[in-house]
Amino acid sequence: MEIGDLKVQEIMSRSVFTVPLDASLDNILNEMLSNNISAVIVVAPNGEFMGVVSRSDIIKALSQYRDKVFNLTAEDIMSTKPIRVDGDTSIKEAAAIMTKNKVHRVLVLTSHLGKLLPVGVLSAIDIVKQIKF
Repeated sequence: MEIGDLKVQEIMSRSVFTVPLDASLDNILNEMLSNNISAVIVVAPNGEFMGVVSRSDIIKALSQYRDKVFNLTAEDIMSTKPIRVDGDTSIKEAAAIMTKNKVHRVLVLTSHLGKLLPVGVLSAIDIVKQIKF
């Protein structure tokens, strides 16, 4: 099987780090730093995907709100339309989406009972690891 024939769900990271909508910036930073990750997924109480908070979102909020940034929650600073795919997307298509949007990772979401649920993250390094010489 060639790499282009693989599906996202076959190589994505299933480690999904989430925070609730009301998570403080301090909680978000602790989650990111303790898990050595660059973003967290924001979920509603029922686990439904609501958005993502990345390092870039935090920097943007800091420049916009300055000292008041620590009064903000995940809901205040999250991106609600990040680049995303579903698990059945081919690696070739996911790579094209990442290239077109100039991102190094995409969220993997699945629809269940009308709700979008986070199931994984596909990063450029996940794809590179699949290349065999």
